[in-house]
Amino acid sequence: GINAEYMGHFLSVYFFSPMDVPAIQARLVEQLAATHVEVVDEGGSCGGLRLQVFVVSAAFEGKKLLERQRLVNAALAPLLEDGTVHAVTIKGTKTPEQWQAA
Repeated sequence: GINAEYMGHFLSVYFFSPMDVPAIQARLVEQLAATHVEVVDEGGSCGGLRLQVFVVSAAFEGKKLLERQRLVNAALAPLLEDGTVHAVTIKGTKTPEQWQAA
């Protein structure tokens, strides 16, 4: 049969690979209580993901653009630190009201 060490390596490679776009979307939804999230990986992934992010969240109510961007960056900070994400471009941050008015 297949030895356990080989199986362990197989599992770590295929099931614990760096986060993918859906996992990052889910993280933003969870961290920011976002109602709408768009994440695009524009990288030729040598290294980390290069993300474009658009987030709609009530957490942005009454906050200036810079504060909103800080919230998004804070939500992604662990992924930037461990190299999963190489760069983040924030395409937009809106409140649900701003999103519906658009």
